[in-house]
Amino acid sequence: MRIEPLKTSVHTSFVVEVMKTEDPQKVRRAVLNILPGIEIKENTSGRFLTGESSDSRCLIALYEQIRARRIAGVVRRLYEEHLVGERSWLYFNKQAAYAGSVVVCEEPSESPLGPIKVYFECSDKDLFLDWLAPL
Repeated sequence: MRIEPLKTSVHTSFVVEVMKTEDPQKVRRAVLNILPGIEIKENTSGRFLTGESSDSRCLIALYEQIRARRIAGVVRRLYEEHLVGERSWLYFNKQAAYAGSVVVCEEPSESPLGPIKVYFECSDKDLFLDWLAPL
């Protein structure tokens, strides 16, 4: 698949809870499967992983799978619903992410072990959405 260059800047960040029954390394792998190359930090309690990047290359897995899975409409709708100013967010199923699949959740309960919450901050949301999830 040919990847079009993103013609605006976007800052991506995430937060995910590591449940007591989960291996933190597997949660880390789930994050990297959907946001490859993003810097990951573990909080002092070890209960949460966070990270951020201003490099659009961390969005390549989302870019490819949103097209392959034909979920652009859902992504756009949820992005718009969660948009406040220049910032929006989406939930992704953690177990699916570990398996290498991008599955968008409308509610946290749709990911039994809790979702990966990904934030996007971009001054030109239309340009960003047209790149990430074209209609």
